[in-house]
Parts: sequence; structure tokens; C-alpha cells
Amino acid sequence: MEMDEMGLVELFGYDKLERELILSQNNLSSTSPEYCALYDFRDEMTPEEEYSYSEQVLKSDGFDVSDIPGVNCLNQILPCNIDYNYDEYKRYSQLAIDEYNRRFKDDNAELEFVKVLKAMGQASRGIMYYITFMAKDLGDGGEIKTYQAVVLDGLEAETAESFRLKPPEDERDSGSHERQWFWKNHLCNDETCCI
Repeated sequence: MEMDEMGLVELFGYDKLERELILSQNNLSSTSPEYCALYDFRDEMTPEEEYSYSEQVLKSDGFDVSDIPGVNCLNQILPCNIDYNYDEYKRYSQLAIDEYNRRFKDDNAELEFVKVLKAMGQASRGIMYYITFMAKDLGDGGEIKTYQAVVLDGLEAETAESFRLKPPEDERDSGSHERQWFWKNHLCNDETCCI
């Protein structure tokens, strides 16, 4: 088996021949126009797409960005399917919670994971995940609150870069959500690194 076929087996559980079989069962071949259309990505956004994308990133700090079909730009924040590998996103959420609990241990602050709500991903020295999740605030009577964390799954380590309470919907346009960050290391000159 060639090295690229070994890589396909390790990554996806199938080799090149099995991949062609899967495509042919769906009446697609890797050279068919239908297949090419399905996987034809542009590496630039139209001005309208760029404006819409920028507005979403600025409004949500990267935590709520919709997919732009057919576009895959460098450093673009993209929605992740949390159902595909839920345990991975749970682990990233727990990493952020553990960092929060460590940083605020002296304040009797403690969070306990409840569930992941959504995640966005961005290529950045590895993959930067913008994760929205729920956790119990044990320091506040066990109230369940929604939090957001930026976790870098980097080349050498996984780190919780930033952490905050999710801002209320009525504050998202006002810019007052900056006060909600417990810590933030993922911003470049106070702008999300994405475009």
C-alpha cells in the first residue's frame, strides 16, 4: 500500500479503491462534473460575502459565523459539526473550564461542564476553536450559564486562549460585551484575527 493510501486509511478508514467505490455508489467519480462541483471551493469571497462575513465576526467575536457555500479562504472561521466528534469539543470545553477553575480558585469560583452548544474552527498555528457551551456555576448556587471559550489546538499543545460569559443578545450590537471576558489572548490589536 502506498504512503498516501496509508494516510487515507489512518485518517478516514478507507483506501483509494474504497473511496472510488463510495463515490461510484453515489453515481460520482472523482473526475465527474458533479463531484468537481461539490468540491469546487473558491479561495476568495465576493465583496458582499466579505461584508456579511466581517459583520458576523465583529458582532459575535467569531462565535457565530455562518457557512459561505463554496468558499474556503485562508484564516476563515467556519462552523463545525459538533455531532461529528462531540467528545473532542467536550474536551476543549473542559480544558477551558479547568483553566477558569485554576485561575479563579482563590475566589471560590468553580464551573462544571454541562454540554457543548456550537463550535467554529479557524486555521491558526493549528486550529483555533470558538466554542459555546453550558456549565454549572457552582460558586453561584449551581446556576447553569452559557460560556464561550477560544481554544487553540496548536502544533505543540492545547491551550485555552480566552474565556467569557456569552453576552446577552441585546448587548451584542452595543459593543459592551468586551467587559464579559475573564481573559483574552486570541485577539490581535483587539481585532479577531480572521480576515
